[in-house]
Amino acid sequence: MIDDPQVPVRDLLLGPDAVEVLSLAVAQNGGVCTAAKPRQVRYIPGSSITVQYDAKVRWGDEAEASETLVVRSGRDLPAEAVRLDIDGTDTSVWRYSNDPYLPGLAAAADKDAVLNILGQLGVNAGEVKLRRRAYRAGRRAVIEAVSPQTRLFIKVVRPSRVQRLQEIHQSVAGELRVPHSFGWAADLGIVVIEALPGETLRKAIASSEYELPGGSELVGLLDRMSSIEGLDRRVAGPVERLRDHIRLLSAVLPHTTERLYRLVEEIAVPPEPEVAVHGDFHASQVITDHGKLVGLIDLDTMGRGERSNDLATMIGQISTLALRDETYRKYGVTLINYFDQMVDPVGLRYRTAAVVVGFATGPFRVQMPDWETEAEKRIALAERWMDAAQA
Repeated sequence: MIDDPQVPVRDLLLGPDAVEVLSLAVAQNGGVCTAAKPRQVRYIPGSSITVQYDAKVRWGDEAEASETLVVRSGRDLPAEAVRLDIDGTDTSVWRYSNDPYLPGLAAAADKDAVLNILGQLGVNAGEVKLRRRAYRAGRRAVIEAVSPQTRLFIKVVRPSRVQRLQEIHQSVAGELRVPHSFGWAADLGIVVIEALPGETLRKAIASSEYELPGGSELVGLLDRMSSIEGLDRRVAGPVERLRDHIRLLSAVLPHTTERLYRLVEEIAVPPEPEVAVHGDFHASQVITDHGKLVGLIDLDTMGRGERSNDLATMIGQISTLALRDETYRKYGVTLINYFDQMVDPVGLRYRTAAVVVGFATGPFRVQMPDWETEAEKRIALAERWMDAAQA
């Protein structure tokens, strides 16, 4: 990877010596870190890096336990975290439940606190079991709460974002089947929402157990969003975000830089009229039940944007999944054949190429084994989509 003078500890945090950094931090609270593996990386070249680890920690005389620890280095470090000086570089370290950007996470991860929150919202849960479903350090977390009476999700975001998330759920509920919101806590950044019945479209495609919704049904789902009011936030499309993704990829895979910047130079799309969009419309956001459409989840990204971007995101994810499973390719063909009738086919392929470049950052972000090879496969797929547009 290219050296980054603004983030000099990047390679240390992604290497085997990261455990020493974590040991220095947990030692301040009487702990010993014995092992650590990077699980997720948010790296902005020239600015900052945040690394989330699966770690083993022994606290005092207790047995070794699994922990999620996070290290951030670079700009805008949080004050409410353990601070370390690593070779002259200021660094912050925190435990998962003590995320300084997500003040509601400690409560969302504690059974007694969750029961108290649910009680205040009028949800009778009784005994509850908690399971972490998603965590992006400093950005968001999702906790699944299951009891004999109910199953729901506790979403934790930065407090400045929670009111908008609640308002979106309320405004969309009249037009689309989306998770019902039981309520929210502004100071904690918590929204409590129902769990829709069924499974994601992604799982349904993989299982091939039922007939899948066609392109017309997915477009119809988006059409029902057109009358939603209050979505004044503009959602940037994949072509607009292309340079950010390429900046990361060229920093961690410098030998691909020339190919990446060819994508920047040649991918261009005319603007479309702005409509209500999901903003992250892919097969993991669509819920189905026995092959029938149920609704949409993860509404955080909704706003005003271009319809082709939603369709390209769906095609881009499915074609990326098809690199490993032919089942996805067959379904993707049926979708694009229909989408081509709804939007400009050339622009759709250019936008899909840009979407796939975004997915090409994934193997590095999750530190997939042999991530370099996996990322290059996705870059090559983006090139094929660009070539298809030009053809």
